[in-house]
Amino acid sequence: MSKLNKIFFGPAGTGKTRQAIEEAVKIVKESKDEYDLKFSEFDISTHKGSKECFQAVSNLPKLNITYSPLVKDIHNLQKDVDSIVENLGYQGYLKKGLKNPKSDILKYRLYPLIEIVTFHPSYSYQDFVEGITVNTNEKTKNIEYSVKDGIFKKICNRAMDNPTYNYVLIIDEINRGDISSIFGELFTLLEEDKRKGNDESLSINLPYSKDEKGNPKKLSVPKNLYILATMNTVDKSIALIDVALRRRFDFIECMPDSTLNELKQYKEVDLSKLLLTINARITILKNEHYQIGHSYFLKINNFNDLKNIIIKSIIPLLQEYFYDDWQSICAVLNQSYKDTKKYEGLLIKEKSSKDLFKKEFDELIAYSNQTIFKINENFTEQDIKNIYE
Repeated sequence: MSKLNKIFFGPAGTGKTRQAIEEAVKIVKESKDEYDLKFSEFDISTHKGSKECFQAVSNLPKLNITYSPLVKDIHNLQKDVDSIVENLGYQGYLKKGLKNPKSDILKYRLYPLIEIVTFHPSYSYQDFVEGITVNTNEKTKNIEYSVKDGIFKKICNRAMDNPTYNYVLIIDEINRGDISSIFGELFTLLEEDKRKGNDESLSINLPYSKDEKGNPKKLSVPKNLYILATMNTVDKSIALIDVALRRRFDFIECMPDSTLNELKQYKEVDLSKLLLTINARITILKNEHYQIGHSYFLKINNFNDLKNIIIKSIIPLLQEYFYDDWQSICAVLNQSYKDTKKYEGLLIKEKSSKDLFKKEFDELIAYSNQTIFKINENFTEQDIKNIYE
């Protein structure tokens, strides 16, 4: 079992990213902080470049410093240091013996403690570890090439320089990228006994970084770096995941939970039973990986909230799962497929008009689906209850 590498996997909307973030917070809170920073709270919020992120509040005496560990550089820390310098000074906050506390704090490059990256089909080893970037010199107008560190290399170096801290890299939707290509030879370094400081520790040669003598620089993975990932099982079957990844990560299943108290806030419709019934039918018609997550129904306070979720999330998700298979969608929603009444349940069914085509196409139309399905935006609470009653 791996203590350092974990993958949270399951259907859409089961809180995989949230669980990864909560796990990351626990890991970071276990660090021994030489400045006695205590993470007192966190919340899930939006962040440019990722679906969700984590914000921590660190409490110092008489001063609250709010920072985002997901910021990709150190600039925000500069503002925090300036605030201490101008308002409170350093007495009692920094370890003794620092001649220039402000520059020394920045030199440590402690933050962010948690980084998040989302894999996608075009994401590469060069993005993840290191690559070559091209810039134009503003003065000479010449094209210059330089090494650009990827997020994995950055957090490895940061964790190496600060061994008393725990660092976490969260990889969202890990299976959407070409995992073997992105990680490359890093797979071996992820094993706990291959981490730096262990008896069987290993390192790899970086492809672009060179030392003073022109030799390739080395990259090791420290013991205080944790890697957490999320995987949507609808995007790609877990059976297709690289064996090397399976051996180095613990897989933690995240499935819909119909017992949550948040599902009981809206009293008019039994959301727990609704979720259970829909997922039971989806499991039979597709498989358990296509179930609908509980997070879609966690903030339902009135009928308008529920109506918006049904129209904008649930039915479109079913349309994605059962592409052009309205019979299966009707089966999941427990409404008739053959009955061609104009209105029934959550869907409106209409017959296409033959007058749209010339008579010479009558034979062609006879072999096509002449029933048109649309979302009924005027459905009632009873229409929703009919799904599970």
